[in-house]
Amino acid sequence: MPGFEEVGMLNALVWALACFGVVAADIALSIVLFSALDIVSALTGFPIDNLDIQWFQASAQTASFLMALLWWRYLWPRSFMARRQGERPLGGGANAAWKRIACVVVIGLSIQVVISYLCDGVLSLLPEVAADYSELVEETGLGDTNLLAVLTTVLGAPFCEELLVRGIIFEFSLRAFNPQCRPLWKRRRRASAQDSAIVPWAAPSTWGIAAAIVLQAAIFGFMHMNWVQGCYAGAAGLIFGWVLVTTGKLRYTILLHFAFNAGSYLMGLLWFVNTPLDVIITVAIAGVILVEAMRSLRHACGMGAASAPLP
Repeated sequence: MPGFEEVGMLNALVWALACFGVVAADIALSIVLFSALDIVSALTGFPIDNLDIQWFQASAQTASFLMALLWWRYLWPRSFMARRQGERPLGGGANAAWKRIACVVVIGLSIQVVISYLCDGVLSLLPEVAADYSELVEETGLGDTNLLAVLTTVLGAPFCEELLVRGIIFEFSLRAFNPQCRPLWKRRRRASAQDSAIVPWAAPSTWGIAAAIVLQAAIFGFMHMNWVQGCYAGAAGLIFGWVLVTTGKLRYTILLHFAFNAGSYLMGLLWFVNTPLDVIITVAIAGVILVEAMRSLRHACGMGAASAPLP
């Protein structure tokens, strides 16, 4: 396995900083948006404090999605994902597609169950952290169940965050750890994914892909700006990245993110899980289901034991 020194420290540093630059651009966009709302408030005399915080979040999310969409459309023709789809298209017809969809939904719900109970267990041991997090949830409306809150969490966040993180940031993470792929990334802007076969290409290394998955997961956790959400988002981000590499399509990580976030509203269905033993059994069952769903997804993507490894 090649060592980190073979990657090139400068290349890794530049693209890692580019990843955080994406986060900075997203934050800057929100600041510009809120500043514009302040100006409108001053001109119209309507106090923006009267607006519900969910409307602010929905506005920022919409602006972030549009920025990410334009950015990703620019990167797409020269991206790892375009090349991945060209070399390993998903086949199997409608039956395989539905199986992949089912596997991704089950993975998302299983992750939510495992992480929720593990997070609750850790917070029970850290009362001060739990109190601070509860205060944060109340102030930011994270726990709201009104229609707008549900829409921004279940629908808005998956589209926005997947384009930013599994699209742009993951692409930059791959560039950080796979400088041998530079011929593809230097292609002209108007190149199409279909002509990628004529471009000199050195496939990303296995360790380079793994390192990129870790980096994008860490940044995904950092983006949530608090320890509790940051830790569980980072852990979930590892599986999100694995699903992206396995399927080669952002649509599946968007669906995964949708299932994961929707699962937070469905946790109340597990009302019968009360004792520590109940929690242990539930987490164990969800863990087994998670592993089996991931294994099934690999097979549904044509990546069984007899298949060639990822490029």
